[in-house]
Parts: sequence; structure tokens; C-alpha cells
Amino acid sequence: MPVYSHRPPPQPARLSIAEPMTAVDFAIAALASLGLIGSWAADVIVAETSAIALDWDKSLVMVAEKTSAYYAAHGVGLACVMLAGLLAALRGRFRTAGAGVAVAFYILAATAIVWAVASYPVQDLCSSKVLSATGPFAWLTLLLLLAGVSRATWTYLDPVIRLLAYLSAALSLRALTTMDYGYYHGFSKYLQYTIFLMWLGGWTLLTATRMRGWRLLVRSIPAMVMVVMALFTQSRSWTILSLLLFATFALLRARERGAFAAAVRSLVLGVVVCLSVGALAYEAMPGKLGVAVSGLAARLGQDTRSDQYTQFFNSVPVTDLLFGRGPLGTWYWEDVGDYQYFDNGYLWILFEGGVPTLVCFIAIVLWPAFRVWRRKPTGDVAAAASMVLIWGLALTGLSTFTLPTLSVASYMIALLAGRCWLVLAETAEQRVRPAAGAASPGGPSWRTAGPLGAGRRAIEDA
Repeated sequence: MPVYSHRPPPQPARLSIAEPMTAVDFAIAALASLGLIGSWAADVIVAETSAIALDWDKSLVMVAEKTSAYYAAHGVGLACVMLAGLLAALRGRFRTAGAGVAVAFYILAATAIVWAVASYPVQDLCSSKVLSATGPFAWLTLLLLLAGVSRATWTYLDPVIRLLAYLSAALSLRALTTMDYGYYHGFSKYLQYTIFLMWLGGWTLLTATRMRGWRLLVRSIPAMVMVVMALFTQSRSWTILSLLLFATFALLRARERGAFAAAVRSLVLGVVVCLSVGALAYEAMPGKLGVAVSGLAARLGQDTRSDQYTQFFNSVPVTDLLFGRGPLGTWYWEDVGDYQYFDNGYLWILFEGGVPTLVCFIAIVLWPAFRVWRRKPTGDVAAAASMVLIWGLALTGLSTFTLPTLSVASYMIALLAGRCWLVLAETAEQRVRPAAGAASPGGPSWRTAGPLGAGRRAIEDA
């Protein structure tokens, strides 16, 4: 063997992040996509088939009617989500995301299962009641996060999310133009489509920071429709979130171009476009939009939360929040009676699953987005971290009907959190490779160093 061999030095073991796509990876992507589509379809069916009634104060309320079509779509979505997560776990995605993610998920899952066994009667454990929004699957479906820990999966997820965003925008416009308008107390078709557009349309918008012209305009359609829908809900929180989304887009676009002036231009352009859309909406629906804006303006100074917090803590001792009250736990609200939910997502998580559930949820979903955001990312990475952090902000009570549950919004946030874990794993891998190469005894650091190294390089080059 010659003294100066061309044999490459030993290389460190690589993570299986950039492996070629296999049939299992394709199955994971397909199941995750079907999970989003099924969950979205189930919520659309409820929104389109529910009846409308009058509340005690003569405001409109939507009476949900869950048909067999809803249960079929909901069941397909849930089954596909769980299968996608399980296949991703078997594919070794826990190793990519890290041991901390596995430990946190196992604690979360164990807490949910123990509470379910302790709360539900035996006959209910084998029924559809465990599939409710407060049941254990609201936490077990976070396993879908592992499906997002792969760039191959996102090759298929991206177009599916955009398709659902555009379909949601079309259904929203149909509702705006065909429904008789009135203020709804609580949930409504307007609010359901606003939720769709916030998360599906938000991702569609934030991943377009490098686009221009007509391509950017098309990508912004769902988000622009969301602003109008938020006004029609007369919801202060959703209106604020819609404006926050456009502000985030301006910030990310400025980061792409490396200039603060780009953010100002984007904000000005966004205001002009939104005003233009508002003017068109007013021309098409002069009576409806005027009533919506007036109703929202009248509600700006109202305090609708303080009394809820007061009654909650009068009914629930702080000690009950250490381990929660389980999936069937309720608290007494004078306006409603025994109630299972709360407008603050973090407080609701404590109420249902206690400190272990809250800590693990933050560690799995929010913490990776925060870590990624601190690194000032760009492109799709910045969009993923931004959407998860906006979700975390919404959970503070900034928006109603935002909770970890069996919905397309929760599933999508889990996938985006998985994408954040993927970015962190790739960054760690990039740090390991140069360090291991430099430390290798057969590496170029000693073979080509010093005066003798110049001679060696000349011989090898020859």
C-alpha cells in the first residue's frame, strides 16, 4: 500500500435525516394528508348541515348536527392520523427528533390513558365517547408530529394544505354571499371558516415570502378572505390574529431581503390590498359588512373574560390543576351550567390533565418552534416556527375555540412542530460532521498541516 493513499478519512455516522424516500415514507405522507382532509371534511359537514336557532338574548346560535357523514369523515381522519404517527415512530423518527421528545410524549400519553381509564365507565371505553374532543386521543394524536420530521412528507403535505386553504376560501365566500347575516353567540359557520383560513391560509401566505406579483396575490387570497370572515364573526381576538398574521408576513419578507424598508413596503401594500378587498366586499354586501363592522366596534370595549376567570377559580381550587380533573371534568359557569372548556388553552390543559400534560405539551409543540425562531430562519422554516408560535399565543385566550383537540388545526400544528424538530436535528447533524472530520486522526488537519504538509499535498496532487 503506498504511503500517501487517496483513501478518504473515516467519516462519522450520519443521521437518517436525508435518506431516500421509501414506500413507508410515502405511506406516512399519504396517511397524514388523508388525516388532514378527513378532519377538514368533518368540520365542513358540521358547518354546512347545522341548524340555526335563537339564544335567550335573541342572538343567533348554531346547533351542531353530527350526521353519519360527519362520523365517517372524522373517523377516517383520526385513523389516518394515528396510523401516520405510528408508522413514523416505527420508521425511527423518534431518534431523529430526539430522546426528549420520546420521553415527553410517553409521559403525555400515559397521563391521558390513565385519566381515561379512571374516568370512563368500562362500556364507554369501548364506545365512540373516548373519541370526544376532551378524550385521550386529543393527546395521543400528537404522535402525528413524527410524520412532520421528514422533508419527503412535506413534499406531499404542502400542496394538500394549500388545496384545503383555497377550498376553505371558496366556501367562506359562498357563506358570505348566500347567508342572511346576523351576530352568532358562540360557534358559527363564519367562525369555523375563519379558523380554517387562519391556519391553512396562514401557512399558504407565510410560505410565499419569496414570491412576487400574481403568484403572491394568489397565495394571499385565503388570508385576505380570513380578514373579512373575522370581521363577520365580530370577534376581536380573531381580527387581531388576522392582522398579526399579515404583520408576521411583513417581518419574514423583510428578513428575506435584509432590509427594514421591505417590511414597511409589505405592510403598506397589505393595508392597501385589504382596504381594496374591503371595498369590494362592501360593494357586494353593503348591508352585511356595515352591520359586522358596527357590531365589532361596539364590542371593542366590552369585558367578556374577567367574569369567566372569576367563576372558574371560584369553582375550581388551584390544587385541582396539579393533576387536572380528567376528560370528564367540569366547572360551573352561570351562563352555561356545567362546562368542560375554557377560553384560555393553557388553563384548560391544566384543568384536564394537570401540570404533567401542560409541561409535556409545551416541550413537544412550542419549545422547538421557539428554539428555531431564535436563530432567525427564513423561508418555510420561518413559516413553520411562526405558525406554531402564533398558535401558542392564541392559546393564551387571544382567540376562542383554540384548543388542542381532534381538528385539522391541531393536526397541522403537530406537523409544523415536527418540522421544527427536523430543522433542529439537521442543524445538530451539520455541527457534528465538521467537528468529527477535524478530530479524525486520518483527516486533512494533520496530513496537510505544517511545512511537510505542503510537500504531501504536492505529491498527492501530482
